[in-house]
Amino acid sequence: MINELKQAVRLSKKALRVLGITAGHTAADVRAIKEGALFDADFYLNEYPVVAVSGKDPLTHYLVQGWKNGFEPSPNVSMRTYLAQNPDLRAVNLNPLVHWVRFGRAEGRVLPRALSSEALWPDGDRLFALPDDVIQYELIAGKAYFAGAGFDFAQREAGATVEAAAKAMAMKKPRLQVTAISPKVSIIIPVYGQTHFVLNCLDSLVRLHSKHSVEIIVADDTSPAASRVDVLKAIPWIRYERRAENGGFLECCNSAVQLAKGEIVVLLNSDTRVVEGWLDELIDAFTLFPKAGMVGSKLFNDDGTLQEAGGIFWRDGSAHNYGRDQDPNQPQYCFARQADFISGASIALRKTVWNELGGFDPEYKPAYCEDADLAFRLRRAGYEVWFVPTSRAIHYEGITHGRDTTKGIKAYQVTNLEKFAKRFSVELKAHPQPGTSSMRAANWRVHRKILVVDALTPTPDQDSGSIVTDEVMSAYRECGFGESFFPQHSPYWSKKYTGALQRRGVCCYYKPYAEEMNALLDIDSQFDYALLYRYNVAHPVYAMLRKRAPSTRILFANVDLHFLRETRAAETSNTPEALFSAKVTKKLELEMFTQADASFVHTEIERDVIQQSLPAPLGNMVVLPWIADVYRDTPAFAGRTDIMFLGNFPHAPNVDSILYFVKSIWPALEKDLPAGARLLVVGNKPPPEVLALASDRIVVTGFVEELGPYFQTSRVFVAPLRYGAGIKGKLVTALAHGVPSVATAIAAEGIADPGDGHLSTTDDPQQFASEVLRLYRDEAVWQVMREAGLSYVEENYSRLATSKICMRAMEVADATWLARQELRCRRSLEQIMAENGELAPVTPS
Repeated sequence: MINELKQAVRLSKKALRVLGITAGHTAADVRAIKEGALFDADFYLNEYPVVAVSGKDPLTHYLVQGWKNGFEPSPNVSMRTYLAQNPDLRAVNLNPLVHWVRFGRAEGRVLPRALSSEALWPDGDRLFALPDDVIQYELIAGKAYFAGAGFDFAQREAGATVEAAAKAMAMKKPRLQVTAISPKVSIIIPVYGQTHFVLNCLDSLVRLHSKHSVEIIVADDTSPAASRVDVLKAIPWIRYERRAENGGFLECCNSAVQLAKGEIVVLLNSDTRVVEGWLDELIDAFTLFPKAGMVGSKLFNDDGTLQEAGGIFWRDGSAHNYGRDQDPNQPQYCFARQADFISGASIALRKTVWNELGGFDPEYKPAYCEDADLAFRLRRAGYEVWFVPTSRAIHYEGITHGRDTTKGIKAYQVTNLEKFAKRFSVELKAHPQPGTSSMRAANWRVHRKILVVDALTPTPDQDSGSIVTDEVMSAYRECGFGESFFPQHSPYWSKKYTGALQRRGVCCYYKPYAEEMNALLDIDSQFDYALLYRYNVAHPVYAMLRKRAPSTRILFANVDLHFLRETRAAETSNTPEALFSAKVTKKLELEMFTQADASFVHTEIERDVIQQSLPAPLGNMVVLPWIADVYRDTPAFAGRTDIMFLGNFPHAPNVDSILYFVKSIWPALEKDLPAGARLLVVGNKPPPEVLALASDRIVVTGFVEELGPYFQTSRVFVAPLRYGAGIKGKLVTALAHGVPSVATAIAAEGIADPGDGHLSTTDDPQQFASEVLRLYRDEAVWQVMREAGLSYVEENYSRLATSKICMRAMEVADATWLARQELRCRRSLEQIMAENGELAPVTPS
């Protein structure tokens, strides 16, 4: 993909002139840059010492030469981020600041206002953004650091400017919480010469943000005096530890870990440059994957291609860096998964686990295969090894020992592989044979795979349907399934939502690699199951899967009964056209229920409606209740004052519901509630008519990151739905937060019957208002209903029950699929026998 993009947009200077774009700059450009305060000469001279040495005017230097090296013009304007966001500009090699002044501003391109890769997505997610766009920022930053410090990538050692560069590094203040007292993390950088690469690594660390406290140990393996590693002593925010004698990479790491004070040890090669988020993603992986003994980063080559997405060992003991030299943004390289090993350039372990295993085995001195050996020994001890793609590092490979495996330290790579293969010969028998698809080999530990297809990527902080999708997917992952996900109606990568799935181990497909299902199936069609959400998504996907992956068992989850909701809405509005549309929806939905090998419904009521709508009963429907955590430790009655409504407003019934409530019920409440009591209208994307409800007593919040604070201030929750179908997640969520609720019969469907103690139900506006006031005023009644609601959620919506139901659905799908295959086989045989005159003609059913 990278090479194709470069070829597609590479333009000569002549072509640029034809388009009216000059490669240089003009007086008008200089004037616009000065008037916009887009260049800071003092910052430029201080950040890049070679500029002062050159004696050139700083702005002229930037416009002629500095931009080519990735120098930043100001601490408030990041051209690295601008280039990272706009691959077309990288490919044609334009001065990014000049481009923005002339064209980018008029085109509406964002001018990043921060010196950080954090600015890559300043306003959330952008269409066409890809997971590893961020690496482009750090590639440019590394190039800029070398040029600004007067270093040369091609040199084996730093040169005459190294002492000045170290002093400049000493003056910088790390964004990390560096501490010598009980740090959470010890970052250990083993060093042997190559001081300019060490400083480049430290330059990326000094800019890194993290929520964890750290110590940074630079472990000098008795580097030669000529390399001037000793200048690093001047940097106050690192621990410089020099060994008494050279022992090689393995001994250097082992001895440095003994000095570490952190709970978690991170080994980081000196010839790396880390990317924003690198550390937190590594450390957080131990929480996401509790059995993890080692976690490791995604490694990149210095041209932005992939160096490794975890390692593969073949059955014969040979090894492979998965994805080497490929486009790193391809979906198969962008999700967390268990790996055979992780290259030691960037790995993390709990120090207790390191000590338990004894660190790197001296058998592999001085270097090579010690990381793979540790990974295999970790598994023998019951731990897992996880590749973490959201932790990214550039590895300038071959800097320390070169790449020639016939001489020097690099020769140990061959002999140590032989030792490794002999030691782990039993384990390797289970590994894939050489020649197996690398994608399949990288995931060989996953024995069952499921493809999940929905209209959009789940947004569990925005709508209740996404919460259920998210929880069902979690249940299958916890049961050992390898998961893939495709958002049929919007196949784009989203930093927040797609990234959350990838972080937890879901292979997500998106443009430009999979724009539709056929493209996805070209990449991978080996799925045991497919879970399809919503009839309008499921219909076309079902046909493709049956054709291209006929052995895949298909499960259907409709979220709610669309035809029932549409019918009720049409009856409420008395619209014949809408009623006809509902009948079309009914046909399509019922077809999917009958075609699927198993189907999820959320309530027995929905199951009964479906069964009554079919000519014969279906035996493959599985009732999957809602899924919710219970929150008992929340404020008591006296600490609450508000009334709350919750709804995702792109869903029409929620808009109708709150408008109806404010018009027909709220006036009676408002006059009898205390003056401080407010109506909280919480929900994503409220339309203008809902925003217009806002007043001193009505708060329309729009999207909120956390619902908890709103539930905690609310004494009563209301769900006045007039139409809809299926279980109402908003009500389950309110009960789970311990907020007594009043609902209409439609809202309570599948959750409570009239008279149930955990929910008050009425369709009469006056009685609805009276019930809200009764709960609001009577603490004893309030407390009884609160406890009943919490207990109801605990008994009916637990995660354990969900996992069992999800696995039961698989069994149903297997049985249905097998029975249908046998039926097709029998009918085929009957047809053949009938054609041969051996059986009466078969009448097609």
